[in-house]
Amino acid sequence: MHDGGRALRWAVAARIRICMGCLLLCITGCASPPQRAAPSTVGCAEAVLATLPAGLTDPEKHCVASAGIAVHCSQFEAWLAGYGKEIRDAFGDGDASWADLDANRIGRRCAATHDTPEALIECCRQALPASGG
Repeated sequence: MHDGGRALRWAVAARIRICMGCLLLCITGCASPPQRAAPSTVGCAEAVLATLPAGLTDPEKHCVASAGIAVHCSQFEAWLAGYGKEIRDAFGDGDASWADLDANRIGRRCAATHDTPEALIECCRQALPASGG
């Protein structure tokens, strides 16, 4: 009976290790799109921001940036970057706004159905409120 308990503990520990290994593999590899802009979260977001076209309104910038980060980094990193920026604005010299978070959400939604820069911009322009600026 004592050996049976040891075997059971070993089997449970082995299953936990396998599950953790699969989770780690998924987090590091499966979740990253093949066209990832940079290895790190910050680097990936900065690479996307550097490609934003001129002439976008503030809500369009938020929307297109979040969409681009979602496409080229990940949906979670787009969410993280959007909320991170608004938190930084709230405690710094920026202007935190619920409208910016809404525009970020719209961008993440656009990224679910579009992947080219032109399509993301058009999706954002159609989905944002008409006042948009």
